[in-house]
Amino acid sequence: MPILNHRDYRTARAQIAHLTRALGPDGVIANITAHLPADVAAARQQALRAELERLQADLAAYEKLRGNQSEAEADAGLDVDDLGLLLIIGRIARRLSQRELAERLEMKEQQVQRYEHERYAGISLARYQRTLEVLGIELQPRLLPWDESVHPRRAEPTLIEIPADVLGEIRKRGWVDLPARSGRDEASRRIALYIEEGAQLAKGKPFHRKSAGAKPDEAEKALMAWRARVLRTAAEQRGQMKGKFNIADSGWVKNLIALSIYPDGPLRAAEMLRSKGILLVIEPQLLHTLLDGAALLLLDAVPVIGLTLRHDRLDNFWYTLLHELGHVFLHFNHGLEVGFLDDDLEGSSTEKAEMEADSFAQSQLLPDEIWNVSPARFAKSAALISSFAQSRNIHPAIVAGRIRKDRNDYRIFSDLVGRGQVRHLFLDRGA
Repeated sequence: MPILNHRDYRTARAQIAHLTRALGPDGVIANITAHLPADVAAARQQALRAELERLQADLAAYEKLRGNQSEAEADAGLDVDDLGLLLIIGRIARRLSQRELAERLEMKEQQVQRYEHERYAGISLARYQRTLEVLGIELQPRLLPWDESVHPRRAEPTLIEIPADVLGEIRKRGWVDLPARSGRDEASRRIALYIEEGAQLAKGKPFHRKSAGAKPDEAEKALMAWRARVLRTAAEQRGQMKGKFNIADSGWVKNLIALSIYPDGPLRAAEMLRSKGILLVIEPQLLHTLLDGAALLLLDAVPVIGLTLRHDRLDNFWYTLLHELGHVFLHFNHGLEVGFLDDDLEGSSTEKAEMEADSFAQSQLLPDEIWNVSPARFAKSAALISSFAQSRNIHPAIVAGRIRKDRNDYRIFSDLVGRGQVRHLFLDRGA
């Protein structure tokens, strides 16, 4: 997101200072004390560096615009295609604050803030023209040579042949208005439009760890619909966030994991994520998929974690949540803007980004240097697992889950992994 007001400018400068420290000697020491594996530490440094470079570029662009005050430069005009962004850039170029513009328009500052947040999408034509006048911006429309064959009407979205059972599931969940008597083509058209509108909330098609580069099959089509649902739900919940995501601040992750000891720990985790500028969306997977979770990014740079709760177990919830959080922290500017769809996380992946997210989750839940010397690693009794979990201030399910994964035996300690203790917390509440 570009810097469009002085408040964001001050925030960006503070964030640049924070990132600079995190990339310096203090950051190296912090990684060591945080027990980050070498691959995770390297990926984190890369992510922080990419974010620092982006913020520095945005800061420079804002400062250049604020300093563009000469008549010669002003006469050169503003080359902006987005009519909503034009007014924001015009205000910045005139060195007006949102409050000062509001005074000239004889409205409250909060109204200008809302307009700019929405890129003036809800403004009336008369008020838009008035704002142009106040900012001294002149639009010069031109009627260009036009050929309907070159500028056709907007094409209908490509029909997506959703399997009949998935179509029925989408209708049952009420995602899309599908009249009972609508034909297959009409249903496909409406679902294609639903997917297209959802896709516009993010930057591109996400990476799917199981079918990268493969031709869309029944599972891929179901995943497209699921992703659209998660993005649309996240956009609706955008106003519930209580903070802004700070990639340089990961110290709170251990406090997040400590919430696992509470019976309603997953709900508390969702609340903490919102306070840190991350949205958690729970949406069960569709038929034909083995999807566990996803890490996505809304266009306004809000990270979104989607979980299906396919396995209704505490160990799976916490591992999947931390895996997706790994994508957020490690791949914010090189991967998250496209997104990740992750299935069968109890298996393994050879993809670099997935291995890094696995390593992040594992190191945050149970750091190797602690786990490798713990007698709980070879536990055969529930008592030893519970005792070790208590010493680490985490739920025994996390320890039992690690043992099951390490031994590749998912039959053991089934009574410790928290079966049936997650899904009802969210789905019974209509989350």
